[in-house]
Amino acid sequence: MADIFLSYSHQDRAKAKLFVTALEKQGWTVFWDTQSILGGQDFDAVIEAAIEAAACMVVLWSEAAKKSHYVRGEARLGRDLNILVPVFIEPVRVPLDFGALQTENFSSWQGDINAPEFIKLKQAINLKLSEHLPSPASRAADDAKVVLLTPQPAPLAHIEPELVRIPAGHFMMGSNEDKNEQHIHPVTFAQPFYLGKYPVTFDEYALYVLATQGQLPNDKGWGRGKRPVINVSWQDAADYAAWLSAQTGKTYRLPTEAEWEYACRAGTDSRFYWGDSEQQTTDYAWFRDNADGKSHPVGEKRPNAWGLYDMAGNVWEWVKDAYAENYQQAPVDGTAFEPPNCAARVMRGGTWIYEPFYLRSALRIGYFPSQRDDYLGFRLAQD
Repeated sequence: MADIFLSYSHQDRAKAKLFVTALEKQGWTVFWDTQSILGGQDFDAVIEAAIEAAACMVVLWSEAAKKSHYVRGEARLGRDLNILVPVFIEPVRVPLDFGALQTENFSSWQGDINAPEFIKLKQAINLKLSEHLPSPASRAADDAKVVLLTPQPAPLAHIEPELVRIPAGHFMMGSNEDKNEQHIHPVTFAQPFYLGKYPVTFDEYALYVLATQGQLPNDKGWGRGKRPVINVSWQDAADYAAWLSAQTGKTYRLPTEAEWEYACRAGTDSRFYWGDSEQQTTDYAWFRDNADGKSHPVGEKRPNAWGLYDMAGNVWEWVKDAYAENYQQAPVDGTAFEPPNCAARVMRGGTWIYEPFYLRSALRIGYFPSQRDDYLGFRLAQD
């Protein structure tokens, strides 16, 4: 059956088609065309079976959908199965029995798969897929494109990232601006650690690919070199760290979420590491208003107070931790939160596609660890 069940009013069929097209471009299958149900079939039974077989339900709320007995019934079943991801396609009041669910606004969306609201929808869907599927249903066509390199020994000189020493200390982690950033809690680092001055670049990652006879991720035609490597999964990043450790005799790893935020803040408690003003964003980050729809070479914007570059914008960065909806069980010693059977991993820093709000030092999202995309990268840490 389909990965995603799309619930909508047939008065909104044109808008629903935009969602189907965009979702299928990500490699997902979508059940949506109830007109294809054959005569003689039990309509309700077919719909119920499709919902129960899906890993995610996206419901398109509109005035017509609110009045639809079928849409509300489908949405209730999706909610009860914990697969529901609701969105607005026009300004309406959320039905009372769905008010507790976070809902994205798509009232002005015209099908752009790079729009911030669609990126957030993808993230929500990936979380549902990670909870209900053993692996992603599929990957977007762009993610599957690779470059084959001729195998040869990787030169060991100059393969190590430039590191910045992060001092021991403590800070208040989290914020009250989003539910998944709560609660604000103290974290103490008894020992200093090291963090990559920049995200790992295509040049650096290419040495690993050459040495392991692997496949170089797609660069989307933007260029490689000093651009941050993209289209890498959490596992790709962890494997790179393990390879580099074996080559150098030093222990490289992904930073913990607490290490990442502590280093990003660099002694600040403001919304951004440059202060609270969004007006300065262009000086410190590649984001929606200045990135021209793509990533950029690392180190071109101003660093934070501890000399780290691109901690906001450019690409999301994988960290070690499993994703949780809040910090209720978060360690206070800077170690990673890694419960058994974790489904999603944390990403930090925002990306070239987002507005400044999503570049805040405390902002965090979860993503399926096998997911690759053109805004996903990483940087390394070392004890």
